[in-house]
Amino acid sequence: MDKLFSFTYWTSLRPGSLTLGEQRYFFIFIVILAILTFVFILLKTRHKKSLFNRIWRKLSSFSLTNLIISLFLLFFTYESIPFLSGRFWLLFWNLSMIIWLFFISKVLIKIPKIKQEIKKEQEFKKYIP
Repeated sequence: MDKLFSFTYWTSLRPGSLTLGEQRYFFIFIVILAILTFVFILLKTRHKKSLFNRIWRKLSSFSLTNLIISLFLLFFTYESIPFLSGRFWLLFWNLSMIIWLFFISKVLIKIPKIKQEIKKEQEFKKYIP
């Protein structure tokens, strides 16, 4: 656990191969991303006129992009390519995923307001011939 907080652990250009536990975690994460990609693309295509369609599109692009990135990172660490297998890429990738999910959550927070606007518009249109 001490090595996770060391500067040399994250900035080493030749970090070595992943341990068995790290490989399992990475593989499980890739499988979860693949399943989420399939689910979000399915939801995106089934609910084209839904209020949540924008969220499904953003989440499907999020999961598909991160699935591809994770496969590249796994390949680079498996092949022990000096610069591209660095652990700082994992740190950068996790940070970018958090930022991306933050922006998706901002869109999700706006949905109740949009629902209220649609409801007010329907009430107004009810009285217009």
